[in-house]
Amino acid sequence: MKTFLYSLLGFVIASVIAWGAMLLWGGLVLQLPPGDSYWDRTPYAADIFLACWLCFATGAAVLAVRLAR
Repeated sequence: MKTFLYSLLGFVIASVIAWGAMLLWGGLVLQLPPGDSYWDRTPYAADIFLACWLCFATGAAVLAVRLAR
């Protein structure tokens, strides 16, 4: 049970970091207005972001489990 909880914690923390960074990047760097969508402008960006997010979150979950031992 402890392994599952640590992996879930690592996944959640990495997800919050990834999605928060994406929102900050869209708001501060791209300066998108509230009704505009970067996904509509660049269709492949969603695929790249989701792949990177899942890899980052999975790596963080594995690292959290290793640190828990």
